[in-house]
Amino acid sequence: MSKLNKAEVIASLGLGGHFEGGYFRETFRPTHRDKLETARGRRGTMTSIYYMLTDDSPVDHFHTKHSDGIQFHHFGAPLTYHMIHPDGRYEAVVLGPDLAAGQVPSLAVAGGVWKAAELPAGEYGLVSEVVAPGWEMEDMILVTRAELLARFPQHAQVITRLTPAP
Repeated sequence: MSKLNKAEVIASLGLGGHFEGGYFRETFRPTHRDKLETARGRRGTMTSIYYMLTDDSPVDHFHTKHSDGIQFHHFGAPLTYHMIHPDGRYEAVVLGPDLAAGQVPSLAVAGGVWKAAELPAGEYGLVSEVVAPGWEMEDMILVTRAELLARFPQHAQVITRLTPAP
């Protein structure tokens, strides 16, 4: 595990603030391949980012996207991912290094699954996310608390906690 503090990690990796919460930097966007044709237009084959939640920005609010994504834990504290599947099923997965405690080092999330993440304890947790087809802002689907509560009232507690206040 890294002995760097959050400010040192942010500086070392060149991370900036992310509109969903936390810090990020894009690490890969292909320029050496032809783009893919998708229903939403031409997209790169994949993209990747570093993403870090910190004790001063501990929540990545609920959102979804069209593309599939895989998160990989690098170091720091574990992050808890909260997912609401299109059929209404709720799932929580802890992304971290402690396999004996039930944590996993990577997590695949299909496009269309509502996802939020949080740092329950610790100074920071650093992950990467790879998205395919590649991420474009217009593929991002943000949601209000009211919209999610209308769709999934059975998950009111987690939705209220992990969406911005109205």
